[in-house]
Amino acid sequence: MTISKKIPPLLLLLAVVGDFSLPYLLGPAYPGFNQMTMLISQLGEANSPVYSAFNHGSVITGTLFILGSLGVYPFFVTESKRMAQILTSAIALYGFGDCLLTGIVHISESASFFSPAYFLHAAFSGIAMVAMMFVPLLLAYEASLKGKKGLAGFYLVCLVIAIITLILFAAYYLPVIGKLLTTTRGFWQRTSLLFLYLPAATLALRQLKYPSSQVY
Repeated sequence: MTISKKIPPLLLLLAVVGDFSLPYLLGPAYPGFNQMTMLISQLGEANSPVYSAFNHGSVITGTLFILGSLGVYPFFVTESKRMAQILTSAIALYGFGDCLLTGIVHISESASFFSPAYFLHAAFSGIAMVAMMFVPLLLAYEASLKGKKGLAGFYLVCLVIAIITLILFAAYYLPVIGKLLTTTRGFWQRTSLLFLYLPAATLALRQLKYPSSQVY
């Protein structure tokens, strides 16, 4: 594999590791920040002592996701053009909707769900999360076609756990049920991200190890 072909998967790997690590790197600089109960986006609110660092970090990781997605299409296109298009679009959309936009659109602590900034952030973040779920889904499908049942199972487990934890995270906003999840909403958010990022990380490592998807 030439150096130019290694750059996109390296950028994708950096995006995954960097974005997942961001709250843990910045959390200690935010007095009273609790990873179990507080949302990651609270690091980017105006009253946050790490406001600037978080938003700049989100822009960087979002850009890395978009640039990293550029290597996915040529990697898969000889095997399935449709799969290559969907995987590339899903990763790029995630980088834009959940990372880049988070760093650009700033939400105040008192903003309501129906305020333009909050609604824009919530809508694009939700769309981005759904798009990212196509990564483990398609990788599981591809692995099953190649008879790699163990690997297909891994991707499906990642997808199922990501969906369940995302539902538990979103349930916080429901009446009655939400009160039961006030002490764990941060945990569910981070767990859903972990299992969404694992397939993307394995995809990046796979691109680095194999010259094309067909020899995998």
